[in-house]
Amino acid sequence: MAPIFSTLLSLSLVSSFALAAVSPAAPNAAPLARRDDEKIPFLDYTAIEEAAEAAVSEDLRRRGLLSDDDAALKKRTPGCGTLRVRKEWRTLTKAQKKSYIAATKCLQTKSDFGISPISNKMYDAFTYIHENNWFAFHATASFPPWHRWFVWLREVTLQEVCGYSGPFPYWNYTMDWQDPFASPIFSTDSEVGFGTHGTVPYQAMTGATGFKVDNGAFANLKVNLPEPHYLTRNFTLWKDTPTSVGGSKPAFGQWMGPEQLKKTLAANSFWDFEKVLDGIGAPQSLGIHNAPHFNNNGDWYGPGWLANTPYFPFASTAPNDPMFFVHHAYVDAVFWKWQQQSGKQWLYGGSTNISDPTQNDAKLTDTLPFSGFGPDVPVALAMKTENFPLCYTYNF
Repeated sequence: MAPIFSTLLSLSLVSSFALAAVSPAAPNAAPLARRDDEKIPFLDYTAIEEAAEAAVSEDLRRRGLLSDDDAALKKRTPGCGTLRVRKEWRTLTKAQKKSYIAATKCLQTKSDFGISPISNKMYDAFTYIHENNWFAFHATASFPPWHRWFVWLREVTLQEVCGYSGPFPYWNYTMDWQDPFASPIFSTDSEVGFGTHGTVPYQAMTGATGFKVDNGAFANLKVNLPEPHYLTRNFTLWKDTPTSVGGSKPAFGQWMGPEQLKKTLAANSFWDFEKVLDGIGAPQSLGIHNAPHFNNNGDWYGPGWLANTPYFPFASTAPNDPMFFVHHAYVDAVFWKWQQQSGKQWLYGGSTNISDPTQNDAKLTDTLPFSGFGPDVPVALAMKTENFPLCYTYNF
């Protein structure tokens, strides 16, 4: 096996969200949010809480724990009206791309309503929320629904705080699996490109190196968690990984490709879906979710990038990179696609313990934590994108 490929597999086993290093009972190193009872002004807490109650009662009804009459009493929730349609990045017009990127950068100029104790910028609030107790919603059953709600919060914030009115984009990287680095999304265009990994080696902080992103629309972007630094990427492995045995497919790319997507969508149970999605218990696969993270040894990589810093394993920088959200919108699209299969819309189960994938204790009534960015919500509320308050679907 080629050395660099062996290194990759080692990363997937050892550094992938630091599974062996993190105990679910371990204290969270990140400080608590500085907000008390202040509410996010553009979120309708009452309506969300009513929808949550209705979603939980419907789950109890399906399981025979609540009568049809009692469940009907709790169905006081707004409807969606029209559904927003999320679209692949390449299908957006140039004007829509410019508007999306401008709105993303706008978040750096807006208050976070007291969410983060480290920065008062809305852009950084997303990174803070994602790293706060991150091991509760990674490589566990809550991973798909938690990230679905998280990306929805980003979508709503872009709309309500920064005036974005276009479709929320996703990056279908299965279209680029043979050469991810050459994807048009990494264009150096100063208006609509997400940029490459830059040209000059950069030490973002002691123990965390890469290349400062110095091209594209996010050139010289400054982020603040876990400490101030320029947005950092390192696509070296993407470019240098040798071809896989028996073919011309880049080893990284095959985990992002159509065959991996097919395996993911073929999962029978929800927990099987999550395990294939994340490569849990499969040392020869990163999974279609993890592959883009691992392909970039910079902010987007998350905890693995911080392995040699004092912030490891509790910090996770992945949302610092604007690629995180178009990447995770695609992961959500895969989840949505899997749910469209007969009988799978409400399937849920598996482990709530990142250290023990054999547990089977996950329930739709479990709570998804969001560190003050709106109310915490039950898993059941995040299971159907066409229901209030999510109100979106996919062109996929």
